[in-house]
Amino acid sequence: MSNIFALGLEYILSALIILLAIRFMKKEGAYVALSTLIIASNLGVAKLFNLFGFEVTAANMSMGMAFVIYSIITEVYGKEEGRKAVWVGFFAQFAFVLLGLVYTSYIPSQNDFAQSYLSQVFAVTPRIAFASWTAFILSGYTAVWVHHILKQRTKLWFRNNAATKIGQILDNLIFVTIAFYGFVDFKTYMQIFLTTTVVEFLLDYIDTWVVYVGVKFLKDEDENLSNVKVMNA
Repeated sequence: MSNIFALGLEYILSALIILLAIRFMKKEGAYVALSTLIIASNLGVAKLFNLFGFEVTAANMSMGMAFVIYSIITEVYGKEEGRKAVWVGFFAQFAFVLLGLVYTSYIPSQNDFAQSYLSQVFAVTPRIAFASWTAFILSGYTAVWVHHILKQRTKLWFRNNAATKIGQILDNLIFVTIAFYGFVDFKTYMQIFLTTTVVEFLLDYIDTWVVYVGVKFLKDEDENLSNVKVMNA
């Protein structure tokens, strides 16, 4: 399987996870999709592959879709609900890492084959964990805030892209700075930051339609609930 094909498959699956969850579980489905993508991204981030000369992590697409969910929720329910989504994603990530560390702490039996693999997946240093969680919360809050302040002044496609891109820049900057600054030379530090940001920007333009469809699903549900309340009044 080529890397481009695999990336396209990751994109399609990420979009379907969001839209199917929202279509059939509504707002709760958005939180389910967010938690699912966050957990999957924590696994995928360890996988590296080459794409057009860049080294890319396998989680770039699915993690970027988390910002799509922030836009959908903020668009329909407002800033406070968008911030709640950030904390839902953080809780999913935090619980995943903690439970993973517990799993690897068991003394493996002679028949065990998973310990070495799990140990690599959950080999999280305090510095990396702090970098990841700080970047996640601050970038999520920023994306929600940007979307909110642009809501009455711009088209949905513009505020989604603005919020997503600003959030991703901040996420990369905070994570790379806390995780790597002082451990690698400045040139390497900038290469890590710029490469990740450029790749995410290139991938980001193809998620706008997901925002439009997700917003429509949630607004249709709200209209149906309002009609039911009027009929029962």
